[in-house]
Amino acid sequence: MRRLAPRLLLLLLIVTAAPAVPAGAAAPCIAVDPAAPDAAVLAANVVVVGTVVRVAGGPDIVPEAFLKGTVTRQAVHLPAQPPDPAACAPAELPEGARVLAFLAVADGAVAWPGSGAVFILRDGQAVRADGQAALTERELVDRIRALTGQLAAPPADDEPGAGIDWTGTIVPVGGLLLGVFAIGLVLMRVWHRIDPS
Repeated sequence: MRRLAPRLLLLLLIVTAAPAVPAGAAAPCIAVDPAAPDAAVLAANVVVVGTVVRVAGGPDIVPEAFLKGTVTRQAVHLPAQPPDPAACAPAELPEGARVLAFLAVADGAVAWPGSGAVFILRDGQAVRADGQAALTERELVDRIRALTGQLAAPPADDEPGAGIDWTGTIVPVGGLLLGVFAIGLVLMRVWHRIDPS
């Protein structure tokens, strides 16, 4: 018990000294510097290229490719209303526009992106939603991909899921294992004849 007490005291000090994160913490206001997108990529939970569509509960971004985050064929759903503009100027998301968005997740839901975190993609150009920065779409994607190492398209609806190739993998490997097992039995029988002890 004497040895356990100092450890418990140390654990208690570490836990109480750790910075507390408020339960209702808002998502960070991300502003992307196209020349150095490192900080924005780090702050974003999801970086997606897609098309904006309007639905009843708020706009969706139908994904075309993910540069960061879990790849899914489901649309990325945004809240019905943008946040308070005083905290972070919300991005305008025109219906039908192709966008590259840096998205943060707050309280388990995707937060509305700020105007500095969305690029409108048109005719090979990427223009930030607030008009402060512009470059080619390829340059922007390449810079982000160099940081995340990811460029993944969601599977198509008619694309089959991953499966096991029984005839090309399981049957040959199973036959090989049975062959090795049989050879082992034969060798054990021969050895038992040589040394019956």
